[in-house]
Amino acid sequence: MITFWLAILSLIVIALLIVWRIFSSSKDTVGAENINIRQETNVTLYHEHLAQLETDLAEGSIEQDSYLQLKAELDKTLLQDANSTRTLNVEQNTRSWLWPLVIALSVVSFSFFSYMKLGSYQLLNTPVAIESSDHSQLTPEQMLAFRLQQLEQVVADEPENAEAWFSLGQAYISVGKFDNAIAAFDKVMEQVGEHAEILGPKAQAMYYKNDQQIDAGVQRVIDQALALDSLDPATNILLGMDSFSHQDFAKAVQYWEVVLNSERPGISTDALADAVEEAKNQLRLRNESAPLVNDNKTSDMSLPHLTVEVSLASSLQEQLISGDDKTVFIYAIAADGPRMPLAAVKIKTSDLPVTIVLDDSQAMTPQMRLSSVNKVHIYAVVSMQGSVGIKSGDFKAEMLNVDTMTKTPITMEISIQVP
Repeated sequence: MITFWLAILSLIVIALLIVWRIFSSSKDTVGAENINIRQETNVTLYHEHLAQLETDLAEGSIEQDSYLQLKAELDKTLLQDANSTRTLNVEQNTRSWLWPLVIALSVVSFSFFSYMKLGSYQLLNTPVAIESSDHSQLTPEQMLAFRLQQLEQVVADEPENAEAWFSLGQAYISVGKFDNAIAAFDKVMEQVGEHAEILGPKAQAMYYKNDQQIDAGVQRVIDQALALDSLDPATNILLGMDSFSHQDFAKAVQYWEVVLNSERPGISTDALADAVEEAKNQLRLRNESAPLVNDNKTSDMSLPHLTVEVSLASSLQEQLISGDDKTVFIYAIAADGPRMPLAAVKIKTSDLPVTIVLDDSQAMTPQMRLSSVNKVHIYAVVSMQGSVGIKSGDFKAEMLNVDTMTKTPITMEISIQVP
């Protein structure tokens, strides 16, 4: 602020110096010299005229009375010239300081008037507001703090805005304000009721608040979320994180792949796929694999179970069996639903042909089981990359819209290469 006004003062002083310099230049000296020359000329002419009158008087050309009258007129003319010269001199001196003074006052007045009308003096003492459209200079922490302030203002102005409360809860988790996040999610559920997509983030906030431990309270919220939606991304990601932190990498892969296979929008699949790959790397270091089957092998034969006979086409046997022992995934998914397997088994190509039974004991989650649907699609896939899912270059067989109460064996021959 002080620097700003010093700069303005300096510019005004420079402008005034220029003005005064112009009016105090040598032009004034030249004018004074011209006045002196005129005065000297008038005096010289006076003496010449006076000498001429005296000569005429001596020669008798004029009478004494005429001489006195003419001399009086000559003296009067000289006096008038002298007075005129003094007046001109005074006027010249007056102009020499009056004009620069007038111009200086005009410069200062016009400058201040223009700035007060057209400038932005009032903004000098006003904090710079951050416009939402320009965040290029903000750090991620500043962006998050700014976003948090925005959301807090929105819910203050619109306390019934459930979407804003939900976003505020997620923002509170990001800055570590877990109590505030829990309260925000409770506020959302007061307005829209209990939903898995709200309970999942609330469970995350409770989990972080509890030093990343699942206690009875956190587990209760997790169970509520899964009962409403077994594929809820936030809940399954949380369970995968907890499993990974306890070095149960197989379960971590299982929970995270539930989210990946659900194909839900708004999920950072790249980051989650990297987490799955890291968990699998940990399993490989232990010489373990990520099982798709449940360790519980007992099943109730009164419930739906499908007997599947899987073989490899003769045209592919030499190609697939002679090389590396590839992984084969055999699984069933709901005919009308998400692509998460309801029952799945993982074997090797060297195990083919094989007969397996798909049932509820191979479910990935308690809520998504073979007995929970009426029709399924069954796939047998030789994975060339060793990962779950059907990818280009894999070999497969499929049976679509199979009734889950089918009692006869289902024969499948792997013969089709995925383009």
